[in-house]
Amino acid sequence: METSTDAEISPFLGLFAALSYGVSSMAMVFINKAVIMQYAHSMTLLTLQQLATALLIQAGRQMGYTKSKAIDLMTAKKLLPVSLFYNANVAFALASLKGVNIPMYIAIKRLTPLAVLVAGFFSGKGKPTTQVTLSVLLTATGCVIAALGDFSFDLSGYSMALTSVFFQTMYLVLVEKSGAEDGLSSVEIMFYNSFLSLPFLVFLIIVTGEFPGSLSLLFSKVRIFVQSLFT
Repeated sequence: METSTDAEISPFLGLFAALSYGVSSMAMVFINKAVIMQYAHSMTLLTLQQLATALLIQAGRQMGYTKSKAIDLMTAKKLLPVSLFYNANVAFALASLKGVNIPMYIAIKRLTPLAVLVAGFFSGKGKPTTQVTLSVLLTATGCVIAALGDFSFDLSGYSMALTSVFFQTMYLVLVEKSGAEDGLSSVEIMFYNSFLSLPFLVFLIIVTGEFPGSLSLLFSKVRIFVQSLFT
């Protein structure tokens, strides 16, 4: 039975979680923008991120810090399309930050709820409530107005951002319809996503010509950064 103390604390915990999510979300955009301005090889960054995630989760599992299960081929097969859409979303989002300023990037990504609403309607999810529809349309209208007043308009950046919105929409719709993530913890989902992404991402950085020059540049920048800490 819930005590009065729990009832008093839970709203504050919810508020703290919401504020933490907002701060983390905003910080992530600023950090990604700063990194991309200094290091343009976004696909290599995404590949290293997924590799580090997979290795850390695997190490945590071996040392008993997490209770994630070993790779199951049937689950991996179900999650493969989800993983591809997720990585396509992140890759195009990072690429768009090269040419789109942060306020406009955030505004464009706010078109995702509208895209999900439309995709859900045509996929048989049903018609949303009037309040939800009006709120999403109002947000989308604000994004369009903001775009019309953007004096630093970059066609390539906008195209990348809108493509990211498309892949994020497909990812969200596919996750909801497939139910492939049912019964999996968030850590297990992250591990599957990282594990399944690596072959695809390695292939891309080789085909696009980022590798091996991107790694040489990265090591050079890391060496310069480390040297600056001790001088």
